[in-house]
Amino acid sequence: MSIASLKSSQKLETPLNTRLIVWVLLFLMPLVGFAIDLIAPSLPPIAQYFHVSNKISGDLVSIYILGYGLGNFLTGFLTDAWGRKLLIRGMLIGFVLCSLLPALFPNMDFLLTMRFFQGVTLGGFAVLIRAVLSDILPAERLVHMGTLIGTMWGLGPVIGPVIGGYLQFYFGWKAGFYFFAIVAFLGLVIVWKIIPETHHHLQPLNVKTIRKNMKEVLSNPLFVMLAVLMGLAYALIITFQTLGPFLIQTVLGHTSIFFGHLALLLGCCFLAATFLCRYLLKKKQPRQIFFGVIHVVFVVVMLGLLAGFFIKDLSQDLNLILMIFISLVTFGCCGFLFPLSMGKGMTLFRHIQGTATAVMYLINMTITSLMSFLVTLIPLKNALPILSVDAGLMVLIVGIYWVVLSKN
Repeated sequence: MSIASLKSSQKLETPLNTRLIVWVLLFLMPLVGFAIDLIAPSLPPIAQYFHVSNKISGDLVSIYILGYGLGNFLTGFLTDAWGRKLLIRGMLIGFVLCSLLPALFPNMDFLLTMRFFQGVTLGGFAVLIRAVLSDILPAERLVHMGTLIGTMWGLGPVIGPVIGGYLQFYFGWKAGFYFFAIVAFLGLVIVWKIIPETHHHLQPLNVKTIRKNMKEVLSNPLFVMLAVLMGLAYALIITFQTLGPFLIQTVLGHTSIFFGHLALLLGCCFLAATFLCRYLLKKKQPRQIFFGVIHVVFVVVMLGLLAGFFIKDLSQDLNLILMIFISLVTFGCCGFLFPLSMGKGMTLFRHIQGTATAVMYLINMTITSLMSFLVTLIPLKNALPILSVDAGLMVLIVGIYWVVLSKN
């Protein structure tokens, strides 16, 4: 072990230092959740500013998610070969630049490109946070830490639209990107001073081993379907975050602040569902929770779609109320299905967790990105398109349950 590595190891032996590192990383987790939801209220104004279609503006969500999945995938392999410290600093520096540049040099194509690299850098950053915590905490603490990580990440989608709504209303769309840059820069300064290198057994990148491990993971149909289920569940949220701003702000005429407060309500529903899920796991088997949640939500969403056909041309207020109710249900559904699927999937490959995590996030984020891209092609006049997408996603989720999950 090198002298620098020995010093880092000695530094981590102090419980106070370990606690400090843990809390620094936890308080940076909401940044990962902010990146989609904070700019959601700005999607219609961005379309107007650049004189582009709603579809192109909505692509700012899908292309970010695609980059996020790719960043997760690549960093999962790189960090074992290059360590944590260099990469975590590099990802934050990259995110600061990708946030500042499109605000300073506004151009739609450039903005789309920078959103992709925002996703790559924050996707890598999320992997590195989990890796550092795995390095410095014992296994029993990691189990409890997983819940706290999920909660801190969930703060981003909860408060992000509120912050984004106020920034958009008072300062315009560029303010959100300046906000990203400022928060990430402050995080970089703290990380630079506090986070040491925590991985001291660097392994060379071995393409043969990576290929072998990926083949093992991808040949397991249960794992693959769980990753697909995660993508479909998250797509229930992304559908609202992509189409919701245009329906609420452009079609129905509400402000970005109104959208932000509505998104806050939905985000709280998501978080409440994750807490309820953890409580139910003490009393029920995961399969029982899967069965109950999937089928109850399926029935509610189908009834909502049926109601949407009757009220689509009657009243804007009724359209809004119906969309809010169904969105509350689907956000809650994701709050159950996403962590359940992730937890079940991670138990299947404990010996190659890095590869399994990389593949899982690549699959589910690719599906979510594709869904986000496709829904931007849908014209909006009322709540019916959003209800129809939710219904289609629930049909796929029910199908996965009966074809794969019910047998395992």
